[in-house]
Amino acid sequence: MEGIYFYWISWIAWVYSTFLMKKNMERLLLSISLLIFIILSPYTFQLGVVSIHLVLIIILIMSYGLVGKKTVRQKVYLLICSLTITIAYVTFQLYELFDPIWLFMDREWLLTIVLVYLTLILVKGSRSRLACLLIGSCQGELFYGLILSKFRFQYEIGAFPFLDVISLSVLVVFVWLKLEVFVAHLDEMVQKNTKGETRINE
Repeated sequence: MEGIYFYWISWIAWVYSTFLMKKNMERLLLSISLLIFIILSPYTFQLGVVSIHLVLIIILIMSYGLVGKKTVRQKVYLLICSLTITIAYVTFQLYELFDPIWLFMDREWLLTIVLVYLTLILVKGSRSRLACLLIGSCQGELFYGLILSKFRFQYEIGAFPFLDVISLSVLVVFVWLKLEVFVAHLDEMVQKNTKGETRINE
């Protein structure tokens, strides 16, 4: 069922942000944004012959806002990284369209793996990673839809298959970031214990 990953992950994220995060403006904005994504996900608007889902535009604008707070040098680097992800997204979609037999596993998970892998190796920092992932994926979806429109293919840009991939990708990146924090904390504890044992032996 298309959209199942998006709805499940969005509601879980909303519960997490509403009840588990610290009470601050960031938590409030995240909770409101998630509800807006869920509410607006079925709605589209026409841009010429192209049909675009509203939620894609909202995600793209919010992601640009995250990058807007960076320095010029960081913006240029994130632009290059997001373009790399955009190209990878469009290439994957075109290969799937013209030669689908090479997909050896579920397309949502395979595309998620590609996007997450590129994000993790290209970008550091939690917000930068999420922003770059979202910008690259949204731009890729837009370009792919525009390419199909040139050949008169009917395609809804930002529909539920896209939202499923985005949701899975953000979830995997979030889990990865939490694992990084856990490993760093564990390493710090081990180093403290090692130093304590060294002092005792001395």
